[in-house]
Amino acid sequence: MAASPYPRTDLQMAYFRTWHDRVADPAKPNCFGDIPAEVDVAFVFPDFTPPENPFWDVLREEYVPALHERGTAVVRTTDIGTLLDPAFPDTPSGHRALAEKLVGELVHAHGLDGLDVDMENRLEPAAADRAAAVFHELSRLLGKESGTDSLLIYDTNLGGDEPVFRDTAELYDYVLVQAYGRKLETLQPTWDTFAPLIPAERYLIGFSFYEEFDLNRWDDTSEPVEDSRALAYAQWQPAGETKAGVFSYAIDRDGVAFLDDEITATEYPWTRLLSQHLRGS
Repeated sequence: MAASPYPRTDLQMAYFRTWHDRVADPAKPNCFGDIPAEVDVAFVFPDFTPPENPFWDVLREEYVPALHERGTAVVRTTDIGTLLDPAFPDTPSGHRALAEKLVGELVHAHGLDGLDVDMENRLEPAAADRAAAVFHELSRLLGKESGTDSLLIYDTNLGGDEPVFRDTAELYDYVLVQAYGRKLETLQPTWDTFAPLIPAERYLIGFSFYEEFDLNRWDDTSEPVEDSRALAYAQWQPAGETKAGVFSYAIDRDGVAFLDDEITATEYPWTRLLSQHLRGS
């Protein structure tokens, strides 16, 4: 796998929507394997891409090796709900078995470098305790606590005071906050909820490219680039500290004119520009 980028502070990560890959859908012009080297961690965001889709074989056999050659790690995204699978008992052995299943099926089966868990729901106390227990079992297999080069990443639109995170904060290589559409003055108060639990060097904030047909319109990539929220996020730092970097959602829409609903080929101009700002080049 690609070497872990931790603990750099100029990182760029990106979510690619797999259903817009040209192998998953031959009508689409872009492919996951073309994500540029400016991206340190590429996330496989798998909605609308069933297991029988040829994308998965191409991901393992072609895309992952190509991205590794560029120094990009490849990580699978899954929802917090997968950590609450009712087919597994809410017991230590059940938590361990579920963690092993998730890592085997979502990471190892495709030759990937780690797992990213998307946490957007406030769980009831029993479910929160259960999810935290499975996270601890995952950390035995992935991430900085596992003794491997793999990654365990937590991404959320919630704060750092959420109980699952509070009980597992030390496990993660990186914590990603979906700051889509938020005003700059909200970034520091959000960081303040995470600051007691993790160093800034493990913290990234993220923006979203414009999704077609006004889906989840955040206005993060409005033009000109110099006035965009995306660039402001790349430049923002927690007071007195340095964050790990910035991430984008829907990188498959990079380069699309704002509010343009056509799915077009991209050379990833925003990703390349943000890299220059992050790395001072």
